[in-house]
Amino acid sequence: MKSRIEAALGPEYGGLNRGYIYEVIHKMEREGTITSQVQQQAGMRPDRSVHKITDLGREQLGEWLAEPVRRSAGFRDEFVQKVLAASLRGDDAVRDFCRRQRQALLAESRTLQTLRRERDHDPGAAFTIEVAILRTNAELECVEAAEARVGQRLVELADTSDNALPGLRTADAPPQPARRASSGRGR
Repeated sequence: MKSRIEAALGPEYGGLNRGYIYEVIHKMEREGTITSQVQQQAGMRPDRSVHKITDLGREQLGEWLAEPVRRSAGFRDEFVQKVLAASLRGDDAVRDFCRRQRQALLAESRTLQTLRRERDHDPGAAFTIEVAILRTNAELECVEAAEARVGQRLVELADTSDNALPGLRTADAPPQPARRASSGRGR
């Protein structure tokens, strides 16, 4: 089953854990969304498990397909977080981060272009790769948007006390050298 799923999705989707597949199958059996039957095979071949979707399973599948895809983490995004953090360190930090991000995305894009040529005969894999290419291109546009904001203050830190993060600029104070922690001796 694992190899059939991987063949259907293509290697671009990533490998599947056999244990996880069976965990999901057992959960679906308990929930009544599938039924399973063991069929004996001739000769030395291992028995074969046959799984069929139930009416409840078809209903839940229909409900799942009717729902639009939503971001699982809302608008929390690691790229945005890193750009904001880099902006606290200065324009050069934003430029450096964007340069590294662009290099990684361009390398990913080259790999995807090669995969697209290799897998163009497989409609499912071709679609998966096409979506990955579109998302990679959108991420490159996000890098451009970050670079366009170099020079703008993207984050304001109000805390200029000793609890502020060392080495980060705040809106109201110039950069401060990090203080050495007191060892507590001599008190």
